[in-house]
Amino acid sequence: MSAGRPLLEVDALRKHFSMTRGVLNDEIGRVKAVDGITFEIREGETFGVVGESGCGKSTAARTILRLEEPTSGTVRFDGQDITEYGRTELKRFRREAQMIFQDPDSSFDPRMSVGESLAEPLIVHGMTDRKRRRRIVEAMLVRVGLQAEDIDRYPHEFSGGQKQRIGLARALVLNPRLLVADEPVSALDVSVQAEILNLMADLQREFGLSILLISHNLGVIRHICDRVGVMYLGELVEVGPTEDIFADPQHPYTRALISAIPSTDLSKRGERVRLSGTVPDPSNPPRGCRFHTRCPEVIPPEEHDIDQRTWRSLLEFKQRVEDGLDREELYELLHPDEPPEEADVPDRLHEDAVDAALRAEYELESGFTDSTVEAGFERAVQLLTVGDVETARTHLESTFPTVCQRSDPETQTVGPAHRCACHLTDERRTATGQKADADTSHREGPGSLVE
Repeated sequence: MSAGRPLLEVDALRKHFSMTRGVLNDEIGRVKAVDGITFEIREGETFGVVGESGCGKSTAARTILRLEEPTSGTVRFDGQDITEYGRTELKRFRREAQMIFQDPDSSFDPRMSVGESLAEPLIVHGMTDRKRRRRIVEAMLVRVGLQAEDIDRYPHEFSGGQKQRIGLARALVLNPRLLVADEPVSALDVSVQAEILNLMADLQREFGLSILLISHNLGVIRHICDRVGVMYLGELVEVGPTEDIFADPQHPYTRALISAIPSTDLSKRGERVRLSGTVPDPSNPPRGCRFHTRCPEVIPPEEHDIDQRTWRSLLEFKQRVEDGLDREELYELLHPDEPPEEADVPDRLHEDAVDAALRAEYELESGFTDSTVEAGFERAVQLLTVGDVETARTHLESTFPTVCQRSDPETQTVGPAHRCACHLTDERRTATGQKADADTSHREGPGSLVE
């Protein structure tokens, strides 16, 4: 890992998109695409941000470069807050920080030759000497593994890997200090991916670049990054040195991502962590830990004797009731081949039938070993059969509480330069008698993983 000073410092960065309706564009909600992320990138370091599609990675990258205006937070480049830059200062900053995109086709004008595309940034930043521009462009094409003669060819004449090399050349033609790479190899064949990643590593050493690499592929992250931040639903849930993250992942989401990496080791087959459900709506994120609706390790209440699989199923049932499980939906569950009209649904459904259907739907055993759990589930069924969803919701909340739903996890130090925001981390520290460090035990929120 690089020991250089911080070049980029992102502090509590947020990017929310307004949801509007009507001719007056009245705001009815906000999509919290990026919701309070904090990290830094040192000089000469490669920092990776990884997560599923839709978690906010690309929006974070674009907001850091102010291609999107941040809702709040600060982005400091070389000690200066770029969120306060005017037009002239922002233009100067973008000479120092460049971006390459997942799909180079969308960023090239098919009517312009490769040479014209690469020379365009030089023209924008005031280089008027045409011969000098051509020399720089030819030298950069050669440096990324192409030929100087390619300068007069057009984008459609190149393969996907070659076009990504051209995109890399265009990003580096201004000799930037920071390179933001948004899924730079995800559209390429595996063999070509390795070539591009190795080229990026070579160029980083040659030019002293700092790199922010956005990817959903942990294999790519491990290949090139010094440190990694794991992102979920707009927040960073874990940050640390790459090898530490892979050797000892602390967050259940990180463990799930790592377990999904294909392996030829037969002994590791069957160890994959499967996540239930889909990524929640960022306009209405879950309360408490945002991952708890899919987490395979949600902390159960101490007073109940319940295994994790059953607890996960109960939480999915509880979440479904919280979302609004009315009698019409229960009737459809009982009679899947007979979609009812509202008038056809009786005021009270058959309790035993509803009980059996819900146990089958959520793979719950016919009789829980813990009598309190059994009584709690049966009471919820009784309330649902008469359409009292609100009381059922309150009853389930009080009977099956979890800290994962009740409160946001605090950021904790779990190793040198390694931090995690998870209630399991709190639980482990309590069990081992550890105390939070004075500078990290404050409530920063799950997106605030300060190095």
